Amino acid sequence: MIYAPHTLELTLETDTKKFNKLKDRAYKQSKGSNKMFSDKKKVGVHVDLARKKEGMTVEYHDGIYKKRIRLIVNPTTMLGGNDIVKLWKPNESNISKLLSALKSHIKDYFNSKYKLNDFALTRMDFTVNIDVGSRDTVAAYIRILRNIGKVKGFAPKFDDDDDTINKANSFDLKGNSNDMEFTVYDKEGASNKKEAKGILRIEIRLMKPKAIRRATSAPDAVKQIRSLSLDSKPIFMTAFAHIVPRGDYYKKADVVKAIKANVAKENSKNKMLELLELIPKKKSVYLAQKAMNDRNADKLMTMFAELNVSPVTISKRHDVKHLKSLYSYLL
Repeated sequence: MIYAPHTLELTLETDTKKFNKLKDRAYKQSKGSNKMFSDKKKVGVHVDLARKKEGMTVEYHDGIYKKRIRLIVNPTTMLGGNDIVKLWKPNESNISKLLSALKSHIKDYFNSKYKLNDFALTRMDFTVNIDVGSRDTVAAYIRILRNIGKVKGFAPKFDDDDDTINKANSFDLKGNSNDMEFTVYDKEGASNKKEAKGILRIEIRLMKPKAIRRATSAPDAVKQIRSLSLDSKPIFMTAFAHIVPRGDYYKKADVVKAIKANVAKENSKNKMLELLELIPKKKSVYLAQKAMNDRNADKLMTMFAELNVSPVTISKRHDVKHLKSLYSYLL
């Protein structure tokens, strides 16, 4: 399994005079399919696609109090790959190639007025593509992951009445105070690319500099990109393990049978069955654990993992009877 940074965001704050000069120059050089435009969905944001094919989009954020230039970088594209077919796999050699290419693009775009370390790394997304075989199976995994509900430290990213996204195609959480996001989605549905068929895309996002500083002590953008890229797997898996319980997915009746047949201690058995009943009622693993008020909640989750069954079960309404644990793909 490849664990890789999928998106880098680099931000430069500048004064109004320099900002307007750079923005105006970008508009003057804009042409063809790479035309620069004002983003209608984001107030005061101007987008330059001149280097999108090379993996770098430039955004001019014309705020009332602050003027920011942001670089949105897709490392796979910048290295000449296609992240739908195959993500890049970070190692010392290709990280150096990525940094060299990025430095070159920044130098060329800004006529040598700015370099990479003039920018702060303000966001980094870590991604895996899991091939589960079919779009129907992708949908089945998303349905069951949505049953995880609220997670400690996270909340649903979108309100139930938010119709701006198709919730059937994704499960999205946003950190309450940890500046992180967790997203699972249907890659074919998001990209409309046939080659993405059967791909379940999972992303862990560090959304602000504070989250980045918690993940690395490196002092500048160049060293942070190198350090975080090399640590892609542990960063991803630490967050993933906090959110997604281990074990294969079954209908509740089958999980009950497995518990009764394999757990000898009556107290443990009863607690596992209680949690199983509470999760659909509370619509959240975390809230079900809180309702139990059991200090040994982690031990309880370990018992489910040892049976290789998830406490998050497949709905009666769904035709699928069994899904392999996502950990079987990741580990």
